[in-house]
Amino acid sequence: MYLKVPAIDKLVELAASGIGSVAGTFFAPWKARKEGQARVIAAKADAEVLSIQAKAHVEAKEIMVDEGSAATREISISNQINERILYQEEKRLKNIESVVARAANELGAKEVSNDEPDHDWTARFFNYVQDVSSEDMQALWAKVLAGEAERIGSTSLRTLGILRDLDRATAKLFAKACSACVFLAPQLGGNTLDARVPSLGANAASNALQDFGLGFGALNRLNERGLVISDYNSWFDYNLSILPVDAESKRPTLPFEHQNKSWLLVPDPSRTHQQKLQLHGVALTNCGRELASVVDRIPMGDYTESLKQFFAKNKLKMVPFPQATK
Repeated sequence: MYLKVPAIDKLVELAASGIGSVAGTFFAPWKARKEGQARVIAAKADAEVLSIQAKAHVEAKEIMVDEGSAATREISISNQINERILYQEEKRLKNIESVVARAANELGAKEVSNDEPDHDWTARFFNYVQDVSSEDMQALWAKVLAGEAERIGSTSLRTLGILRDLDRATAKLFAKACSACVFLAPQLGGNTLDARVPSLGANAASNALQDFGLGFGALNRLNERGLVISDYNSWFDYNLSILPVDAESKRPTLPFEHQNKSWLLVPDPSRTHQQKLQLHGVALTNCGRELASVVDRIPMGDYTESLKQFFAKNKLKMVPFPQATK
């Protein structure tokens, strides 16, 4: 039996594990100031080198510079450097505070397993998130942090790298793809067996999904970001989601998820047992699957209706689970 602890405690532990690896810290503001002061000193040293080089260049051209004005300029440069560094450190600290606070709201009063944090993961996470200022992207990063607090290892280091390079426009496009996706996964946990946007009997590489905002160009963009695989017409066997006609059949049945609901496929009496269901479409990569778990679904009623019609052509009715088993 795993020891359970409040999720907020685990969040604090994650933050404490990773926060020391970045400039600015959520739990010890004085440390952030110390690090900022150290950077100011280093920057001043760099500025002095530049100043010496500039003076040498000036002397080489035999340009006389008034000693008083030069000293004033050096002080001005130092002040500007100081202000810029302090501003940057304060901005990074606010970004971290915002993400941690959002993650706390996500977790609420949940309890989680008391597993040891992955310190490499936390160091990488807070190093990346300190420069995330967009509220939309902060919300996504907060969900990733909350997910890690709930289950250590839920998001890989590779996925963090993909998320770091994800711009807002591509994030919105990915949210649309996730909202159209079907996910085949064990109901009691475990790895997702499949996650794809069905191409509804056509070929997504030939713009079959254009009407839903997922045309060839959009898919290429997601592929370049490492979120979908390059074969837009791959397939997976979804026979597990077809409810057996024979009530005594021992064949396992596995519902799929679409639009945050579980579904089963009920076959028409005229459908033969030999008919297979190879569901073609655009599959998410492993990193895409990890991010999909924290992406909010947006309503896509037109696509869902088209998906139901596609199954109907294959003599299958898309029925909510567990209603389909009654």
